[in-house]
Amino acid sequence: MDISSTKWLRRLLLTGIYVLGVLGIVGSGGGGGGDDCSGFNASVDCVVFPPPPLASTTGFNSTVSSIAPALDGSDDVYVGGAFTSYKNLEANRIARLNNDGSFDTGFVTGTGFEARTRTVSPANNGSGDIYVGGSFTSYNGTAVGYIARLNLDGSLDTVFDTGTGFSSTVNIIVPATDGSGDVYVGGSFTSYNGTAVGSGLVRLNDDGSLDLGFSTGSGWGEDSITLATDGSGDIYVARSSGPGIARLNNDGSIDAGFDTGLTGFNDEVRAIATATDGSGDVYAAGFFSDYNGTATNGLARLNSDGSLEAGFATDAGFVGWGAFITPAIDGSGDIYVDRNIVGDIVRLNDDGSIDTGFDIGVVGFNASPNSAALAIDGSGDIYVGGGFTTINLFSTAARLARLTAGGAFIR
Repeated sequence: MDISSTKWLRRLLLTGIYVLGVLGIVGSGGGGGGDDCSGFNASVDCVVFPPPPLASTTGFNSTVSSIAPALDGSDDVYVGGAFTSYKNLEANRIARLNNDGSFDTGFVTGTGFEARTRTVSPANNGSGDIYVGGSFTSYNGTAVGYIARLNLDGSLDTVFDTGTGFSSTVNIIVPATDGSGDVYVGGSFTSYNGTAVGSGLVRLNDDGSLDLGFSTGSGWGEDSITLATDGSGDIYVARSSGPGIARLNNDGSIDAGFDTGLTGFNDEVRAIATATDGSGDVYAAGFFSDYNGTATNGLARLNSDGSLEAGFATDAGFVGWGAFITPAIDGSGDIYVDRNIVGDIVRLNDDGSIDTGFDIGVVGFNASPNSAALAIDGSGDIYVGGGFTTINLFSTAARLARLTAGGAFIR
């Protein structure tokens, strides 16, 4: 029996023990419920059995969709999702948390967004501003068309004027790194501020106007975007149909130098990320099992010319998953990814093997994470978000957790 099978068997066994405990067959409950187990203060002991019933005081009250560290030197973190409260405080689909997990009350959002936020992305100019995209059409009573830029204090940045905005949901926002202040936006929309765009992928200027010099034609519908790291201004984009991935020049045209071959991926690519080891390579994850005739197991690394990196190989545990790929920021070339085992995330070495130095435990989360972001305070910690409520059965982790560089839960 291989390591992954053993781990899965142990999960089933512990899950059975947990269920017996809930029924009163094992232990007397001792659920307490008084501990606030959702913050990041390691001095708080939150191990209880069985876990206390979820309440509004234990983290977020609904799914976390996106996490992004603030880039203003504070080490704070922005969180977006379907939630309406955090630790019994109103937080309508957007929140800013301090480095210790406490609610940043200086980020005042009022009534917030009326519908789910799907992406949060800090401006990279040091302002502390945050771009937010999702299914919403209003912010704190003001009409916004699926996208908004918020100031450091949580107020709406009206300098970023989007007019009527997009015609439908925004799934991803990625600020350009060319000093322009522009942002790339992807989603299910077909128009922006009354102008047909057709592609589901646009570039907006710093003032919110449409960058007419960037045009991709039609038929993209982007859910994942990552920037090339070679200074070209190019971007990689994922798509649901073949070849599943493309590299676009800074005018939106396809870069023929990134050759995906005759077929590319044989199914949908859900997430992409550029390697951080200086290679220029790009990772892709999704429902595919083949790249130009070579088995890829739902996770692949492509060279900067589009060829498959044969030195990167994984097991079949990644097929049909791929909610996120989060590159390590330590120069190792490693990546954090979710796996096709409920509640599991792993760190992979640059050859695709599992880094055993990162271990979240036998059971992991009780629901699969859907987002992750690295802390930028030098700790090596990683934030993980999703619909989960516990980790390793015993510890409450209400939709957001912070893990150490070794995978331990910071309570």
